[in-house]
Amino acid sequence: MKSCNQDVYMTRDTLLHRVQEQFDEMAWHDFIAQYQGYIYTIINRMNIRATDVDDLYQKILIKLWKKMPELDLEKMNRFRSYLAAVVRNCVHDYFRTMMRENRREEAFIEHESSMGARVSQPDIDRVIELEWHNHVAAEAFKNVSIYFSEQAIDVFKRSLTEDIKEIAADFDIPLSTAYRLRSRVKASLLKEISALNTYLS
Repeated sequence: MKSCNQDVYMTRDTLLHRVQEQFDEMAWHDFIAQYQGYIYTIINRMNIRATDVDDLYQKILIKLWKKMPELDLEKMNRFRSYLAAVVRNCVHDYFRTMMRENRREEAFIEHESSMGARVSQPDIDRVIELEWHNHVAAEAFKNVSIYFSEQAIDVFKRSLTEDIKEIAADFDIPLSTAYRLRSRVKASLLKEISALNTYLS
């Protein structure tokens, strides 16, 4: 099956170049749509106060918008590595600002400690990589789901944790049909993940 947005995915560099111009509102809208979930996930894993999450997200977007024109995209292997670095740095700036504004070092240390309990600093790159794969997989599944019947999607989802024979019996379909439905969804999902990784990275 053709990737859901195969032609669009092949223009990832074009989208980033358009965003660099800073005058293309549609390009910026598309950029946000592609990376919003990933950015929010990283922020939440760093244990930012819920009341500050949206403000920090907006600061990250502003920094990206300002810095995009300076990037040499031709020399950049993976844009997502730069994106993750911007998010990470903005989070650290958040904690430093909180310390200065509150003038309570104890509160700052408590927040840093809380962040460390959830995601230790040496492991942050691993977390960022894991969340990237989760983000891409979720986007890919959403994209391919519209091309399959509800039954096919249910068979595939259940097959991740259940025996295929039991699933076939529950749906009252031949085992060969259950295998076929699972295989078709899986093949399309893997193809979509590959396309998204090429486009978004």
